[in-house]
Amino acid sequence: MPSRYRVRMPDPVLLTYTRTRQAPGARPEALPEAHIDWRSDGERYRLNVDGVLGRLSSEGGSGDAGVRPRSASDESGGGRRVTDFENGEVHFRDSGRSVPDSVGIQDRASLLMQLAGIGLAEPEQLRGTVEVVVAGPLEATIERFEPAGVERLATPLGPVEAWHLAQPAVPGRPRLEVWLAPARGWLPVQLRLTGADGVAATQTVSAIAALPAAPPAQ
Repeated sequence: MPSRYRVRMPDPVLLTYTRTRQAPGARPEALPEAHIDWRSDGERYRLNVDGVLGRLSSEGGSGDAGVRPRSASDESGGGRRVTDFENGEVHFRDSGRSVPDSVGIQDRASLLMQLAGIGLAEPEQLRGTVEVVVAGPLEATIERFEPAGVERLATPLGPVEAWHLAQPAVPGRPRLEVWLAPARGWLPVQLRLTGADGVAATQTVSAIAALPAAPPAQ
């Protein structure tokens, strides 16, 4: 099973991204802006994600294993599918199924801030394979990220140095890559999701706005 990581909750922030889609052998196509809206007072949080991962939301708190989701929703498939984390179980409302909870479990949105929190607490943890149990709308899986080096990204904010983490390529499965910027609070400054068909959707940070450290609206 995945290890327990040292995690520090990221400060509240609104991230805005440019977004493109590129099919194999084609030119990139510009898409509407993407956003990550993270509201937290250090104990509770509310998160909204709209971009290459779809339209996701998550809310919950914090624990000794980092970000602790209580409820998550995924609207990227046309409907709203909800996953609940309670009483030591993860409940998938769409199917009525439940599975046991796991240490450090995340949903598809909170995973991004958990990775940032791992970097904030102790960057050395990102030098090896990072494994996190992630609950989607239908099931929970172990997601692995391998370190792919430090890169200098060209962004609308100027050059940004970022640690590149990438899921191993598995035939028939989408592959997520995440770039975390140490000088920007280890926030995800770039995401790329490559589908099984080879189409790559990329979002690159264009604005970072700090938000007040206040309890998130419920």
